Amino acid sequence: MNYYKTLTGKLFFISFIMTLPVLVLSCSSKVEEANQKVNGTPVQIVNPVSVNMSNFILLNGNAIFLRKEIIRSTFDGFISKVYKNVGDPVKSGDILFQLKTKELSGNDNLKLNLGDHIFKGSVFIKAASSGILNELDYQEGDYVTAGEQIAIVSNPSSLRIRLNVPYEDILKIKIGSLCQINLPDNVTLPGIVEKSVPSVDVSTQTQTFFVKLIHAKNIPENLNVIIKIPFSNFKNAVALPKSAIMTNVTQDEFWVMKLINDTTAIKVDIKKGIENDSLTQIISPKFEIQDRILTDGAYGLPDTAEVEITK
Repeated sequence: MNYYKTLTGKLFFISFIMTLPVLVLSCSSKVEEANQKVNGTPVQIVNPVSVNMSNFILLNGNAIFLRKEIIRSTFDGFISKVYKNVGDPVKSGDILFQLKTKELSGNDNLKLNLGDHIFKGSVFIKAASSGILNELDYQEGDYVTAGEQIAIVSNPSSLRIRLNVPYEDILKIKIGSLCQINLPDNVTLPGIVEKSVPSVDVSTQTQTFFVKLIHAKNIPENLNVIIKIPFSNFKNAVALPKSAIMTNVTQDEFWVMKLINDTTAIKVDIKKGIENDSLTQIISPKFEIQDRILTDGAYGLPDTAEVEITK
């Protein structure tokens, strides 16, 4: 009997020794999992920045040429030859058209003695100024009457962007102000407000301003663009990324979540200022550059929340 008790005890001892490493590893794993447990909501943080910011107005504009030469027919007759195509450069004195008078069309041998020369019924029409042939209204064989517009030569250096500014925004537009011209293909060009027309349109109650491109650029006439004009500047404005700003459904209250220590964030109501593409000015309260503000992970947190910084 003692023999069996001794044997059973030895077997129990051996079994215990064999399972002990498993128990140790299991306990160690649980301890490690407990150590890795997240203490709060994972969040990312940023610091406020001090930047120069501008408030701006967006206006629609269109490209025009201020200086144009309207080419007109000098006689009734048929266009026998066209020397230029639309888009061709034109110099002052270049021949643009040759006209054959209707008298010559009826009599090919027509000759008129004008004293100092013989007029044979063929007339050349020339450009009086240099530029680009922007419009061509007739082609060879077409009949035109005296004084009729047959082409337009535009001066490229006179290209401007015309703005029709509502009267209530007039004070925001200053002559000499730098601005940004946004083209439909997302290209942006620098410009400057050059001058204005000292009158208001009766029907639209808008005043016309002209913007000059700082660098020469071939823009087609009548192209619609958007002009971004700053009208107030703030130096050393305290700003936060837009992703840090929380708001309610009606968007009349705004707040941020601010860290008060390494694991606790609290709700702080704010008053917003101007905005740009990525930043929002914070007018109040006054944040310091070293303050830590939540960005990712802040949405939906209570007024006081336990967090864990992941970045």
